[in-house]
Amino acid sequence: MTAPNQAEKIRPRINDLSAFKQIMESRSHPLDMLREAISNMLAPEIHATRVVIQHFSHPDYGSSFILKDDGLGMKYNGDPDKPERLDRFIGLAFSKAAGLSADYWGWKGLGSKLLLNCARLIVETWTGDSDVPSFGLTIHNPRTSLLSEPPIAPDYYLTTRPALPSDAKGTRIEVLGYDGGKKHYSIEEIARYLYLNTAVGLTREMPSLPQVSLKVNSDEKVLPIGYQFITSVRTESGEKDWRTVPVEPAIEMTDSVVVDGKPNSVTVCLKGGFTLDTGRFGLSSRRYNTGLRLSVKGIPYFQLPFYDYKGSKFQQYKDLCSFVVECDALESRLNLDRSNISNQHGDDPIVRVFRKLAAACFDAFTARPECVDFFQRQRREDEKNKASVVRQRQSKLTSPDQEYVCLSKNGANRVIHKVPDRSEHDTLALFWKLEALDMLPFAKFITWEHTKQEGIDVIASFQIDEESSLENFVPIEFEFRFENYISHGHNPKQTACIVCWTTEKSKKLRKVSDYLYWYDVEMKSIPVYEIQSFPNIAVRKYSDIQE
Repeated sequence: MTAPNQAEKIRPRINDLSAFKQIMESRSHPLDMLREAISNMLAPEIHATRVVIQHFSHPDYGSSFILKDDGLGMKYNGDPDKPERLDRFIGLAFSKAAGLSADYWGWKGLGSKLLLNCARLIVETWTGDSDVPSFGLTIHNPRTSLLSEPPIAPDYYLTTRPALPSDAKGTRIEVLGYDGGKKHYSIEEIARYLYLNTAVGLTREMPSLPQVSLKVNSDEKVLPIGYQFITSVRTESGEKDWRTVPVEPAIEMTDSVVVDGKPNSVTVCLKGGFTLDTGRFGLSSRRYNTGLRLSVKGIPYFQLPFYDYKGSKFQQYKDLCSFVVECDALESRLNLDRSNISNQHGDDPIVRVFRKLAAACFDAFTARPECVDFFQRQRREDEKNKASVVRQRQSKLTSPDQEYVCLSKNGANRVIHKVPDRSEHDTLALFWKLEALDMLPFAKFITWEHTKQEGIDVIASFQIDEESSLENFVPIEFEFRFENYISHGHNPKQTACIVCWTTEKSKKLRKVSDYLYWYDVEMKSIPVYEIQSFPNIAVRKYSDIQE
């Protein structure tokens, strides 16, 4: 007990269980556990030559994983000041961020805690040295224990025994009943995640990488390490296909920034490219492989908001793009589960420099001759396509069987418009031409306004006949066919009149005349006008009106 007014040096207490629980729950994707485990197994310090990832259904626990490597294994000494690898695995935050030495990708020392989201965790590890014992770690019910309120410490059991001739060098981890044991993944789902979010999709060259095998039930495949970048495509004649533009060579820019009085170097490297031939590279927003991804120390952790980082000069649509921007200076700026930048839109000086350099890399890419050539060719192709579409429309309009709406009066046919091709827009155009010609079967009709936005199409004033009252500035709905009004979910209370090309003799309508019907709905009657039955309206084929 210190004397009054005398300062005493104290140390903060840490509730490890709450921290373990928070980390276990902090993930943006259920398979983030694999990302962290693979970072440990593929780290150059492990010297593994083979890594195996197995996903299967355990008879007792359901969805489960086995992770194996033949690396240097782990030892345990129980010393928090000089922890061995298994000490770090069991403990929390033994990492570079804590001032300790760590593997290449081990910044915060939190990732292995994602493995605790299971019913049972079993670790078997041996260094391969006959003088070093084999260690076995079993953790019972870590998921239910840590997710309870308040969290309860799961039971850890550590077994130490002399190595046996049957022991294999390296580490084997069984994650049984992962994430509740209910979700099962296909081999394609896991492989796609590994390439887009883990060290399996490494975005840079690294020496002496192990072979990675993925096994899901009876399916097994080797996963060559390396990000699946857009690359140059050759035409049959051997020339580069202008429709695909990779960033070859990569664009790298560096700037310095002072943080807390110390100079920091920030380097950004842009890789990838864009293509009109998205099928060749399997690009699809549904596969989450388009746009821009952030890679830190070669791991493509997550997608960045493409339009926030591409600068103002690069104008290509993001789903045609697959870019990676590397920046190792952001390692300490990633959030807890490495799914985003902690202060992405804030005032962090390193993040600000990163954003500036990323945009500058895109600007430099846009200025390259192959980019300039692409955009020039694309514009020409677009103009050709537009001209082709116009020619197709012209050909269709002059087809002998193309039908046209005509005004038939005094034995003469005046062409007004083509018959609406199931199009609301054609119906509107035809109606407005008749309105301008004063050929509508209304006592009065004035269109005041039309909108493309959701809701009723037209605001108009109309009078059905001389005995009817004038409806002023009321909503009018236009449809190709009457039934579309019902299927589109329009509100009858917000509709004063319906105009369509055809009613198709709907049983929901009460006929008044050849062209006028009533739609009785919700205690009101709405007039429905069928344009094809208007007086003096005739339908003629193009071959007939050319005679």
